[in-house]
Order: sequence, then structure tokens, then C-alpha cells
Amino acid sequence: MISPEYAVSFRWPEWTPNLARADVTDAGAPTVASMRTFGAFVTVALLLLGCGAPSGPAGGERSGGVRSEPSPSPTAAITVGPEPVATAVVVVIPTAELESLEQSPTPVRDPTPPPVSESSAALAPPPTVTSEPDDVRRADEIPTGDARPDLPPSDYRGDVRALRTQNGVMLPIRGVTADKYLVVTPCYNLDSVTGGLPISGALDVVIDPGHGGDEPGAVGPNGLKESTVNLRVAELLRSELMDRGYSVELTRYSDHRVTIQSRAELANALAPRVFMSIHHNGGFPEPFPVVGTEVFVQLGDPESSRLGGIVFEEIQSAFADVEADWMGNVETFGVAWRQNDEGTDLYGVLRRTPDLVSILTEAMFITTAAEADLLAMPDILETEAIALADSLDRWFDTDDLGSGFVDGVVFEGDLGNGGGTEGCIDPPL
Repeated sequence: MISPEYAVSFRWPEWTPNLARADVTDAGAPTVASMRTFGAFVTVALLLLGCGAPSGPAGGERSGGVRSEPSPSPTAAITVGPEPVATAVVVVIPTAELESLEQSPTPVRDPTPPPVSESSAALAPPPTVTSEPDDVRRADEIPTGDARPDLPPSDYRGDVRALRTQNGVMLPIRGVTADKYLVVTPCYNLDSVTGGLPISGALDVVIDPGHGGDEPGAVGPNGLKESTVNLRVAELLRSELMDRGYSVELTRYSDHRVTIQSRAELANALAPRVFMSIHHNGGFPEPFPVVGTEVFVQLGDPESSRLGGIVFEEIQSAFADVEADWMGNVETFGVAWRQNDEGTDLYGVLRRTPDLVSILTEAMFITTAAEADLLAMPDILETEAIALADSLDRWFDTDDLGSGFVDGVVFEGDLGNGGGTEGCIDPPL
């Protein structure tokens, strides 16, 4: 139902030499006196060892001449050069610098986990560094509930188009700094991240599971949420398409809210040949002889219409032998466009993706008891996913026009806040 990246900072090992307690402060750190004494001992020992050391690697040394165990002194500078070094180099640090080191904090390793890997996405290095726009507020600068205007157009042209985080969040990229990606969040804020699976376009298909999070969409009499069904069908469809050799991504991989603006931004960034938004209808239909499928297409786009007509045929065929108390609307059954009072596509996912072949599907009504029960069955969801995959095969491989076309409708009024930014809180990225 529709309602309108690794900079790894080196960390010195903890101070652990077996010194007498008198040489350690009560905070557990070495004193200057202890470090001088220990440094003198290390200097003599290393010089002696250097005179009699073999020229090749031995014992605890790597082939580059650097010991595999870290030096116990936090003030010794270790240099790894391109050629093997036969003698050790000890740098004596002046007392003033030594005292300042006692007060300096230890750098901390970046906690970002390594990105997951997947064959369907192209791993790539960070693209050209760009700067963050000065006129856009960041996510933490925008109060919750603030309805946000559209972000300025992006001039980013890097190879990596989006990131998928380990939390299943898809983030379109708008720029890159030295070690971070500037992204658009699900709630249409700007933020920066360092980790995730880089995804390069263009793809064959982007699937959009409608609704999510605190916007469940329509809810069946059995408590089944449309957002749950949409995501499951999208997952099954993606798996089926990948088995057939297509490159595919979803706009969300978990149950979280995504604004229409962010869905469209991601789709446009990934530039697929097809953008398909999956929904399941709500409302007050009447008894119907067949499954009451509705497919919405883009105004004036013959390829969108052709795909819509093929999808309609495949869904009707897939459920023709399923016995159920079907419901539907005579006026909207079939394939049509819907126009707003400004003369453009009513639905944002269609209106905001004018350069893509985009459609929105409503296979059946989740708000009727019989169909809600059907949608709770895994085999029914699998049947729908295969029908959609077969539709895409036909669209890519044939010139079929499809059928089921009906007159479009001009819609006057507001569809409400569904899919908007107001009250949207971003999930953990």
C-alpha cells in the first residue's frame, strides 16, 4: 500500500617490563628515571648485539631485519626500510620530549569493522576526494520532526555509487573526504561513514521494498505488516534474479524507515535499467473474480508501461489457479499512471526517477482476511517473486507489450506524510 570506509592508526603496546615497583608511578606508568636506566641498558645491549649479529634473518627477526616482538621502550623509533638492516638504530629522545610523552594520550585503533564481501558488489578504493557542500545541514544539526527540503543536486561522479552497511542500510554517496564517504541517510540527512560494502553501478535492477520501520504500510487482519511482506518478496526476487545472472540491490535490507527522497536518490545513484517498488494493497475492495493486481507506471514512458503490462500478466497467470476469496477494485484493476495536480507522477518513487524505467506493483490486497492469510504463506511469496522475475526476463529479452492497461487518474489532494521526512529517525548506520 502506498502512502504518499582503512586508516589504521598504530597503537604502542602497553608498558609491561618487569621493573621494581619503585620505578613505576602509582598510576602504573614508567617514570623518567626508570626509562633513562632502561634506555641505557637497551643501548649497550643493542650495540653489543649489532657487532656480533649475523647478516641474515635469525630467531625472532623478520627478513627485513625488524624484530617480531615490539620494543619494550615506548620512546624507541622503529623504522622499516625497503632493504634489510644489519644493525639496530636507537634514537635517544631528549628529556623534555620524554617527559612530554608521559603526558601524551595513546592513539586508538579505528573500531570500524572490515566491510563484508559479496560477489554481487564491486569492491573499489575510495574515489576522487570531494568536499562537503557548505549549504547542507548534517543529520545531527536537524531537529527530529523537522520537514526537510530537497538536498541540492549532487555533482559526485565517483565509481563507487553507494555503500551497504553491516546493519542492512543502503547509503547513496555524495562525496569523499580523505578517509570517509559523505552519504545520504535513510531519513534524507547528510552524514559520513567509514565502513561498508562499496557498490558500483550501473546495475540491472534495484528493488524497493515499500515502507519499513515505523511506517508499516497496510496491516492485515492477521496482524501481518505490509512492510514485512514487501521486504520478504524483495529478498526472494533478488535471490531469484541473481541466480539468473542479474546484478541486483535493494533499497533496504532490514526493517527501517526510508524516505521517498532517499529511495529515489539511491536508485538514481545506482542507475539500474529497472527500478521496481514492491507493495501490497490496502483499502476497501469489493469481491473480485481474480487477484486484484494493480501496477502503476510512469507518465509518458512507453518502457515503464511495457514492463507494467508484462508484470500484470505474469502475476495474473501465477495466481490464476489459487482458490481464494479475492478482492479488488474495478476502477483501478490493471496497469495505469496516476497524476498529481501539478501534472507529474503522483508517486514519488516514479516521479523522482525520470531517467529510469520505474514501476510500482500491488500484487494483491493485504487488508482482506483471505489474502492476508495467503501472504503469510512462504510458497505464495515465492510464487509472487518468481512471477516478477519472469516479468523482468520478458522485458529484457523480448518486445512483448503486456496487457491490462486502463485509463490513468488525476489525483487531487495530499497523500499524507507516508514516506516523508517528518518525524523520521535514522537507524544505526
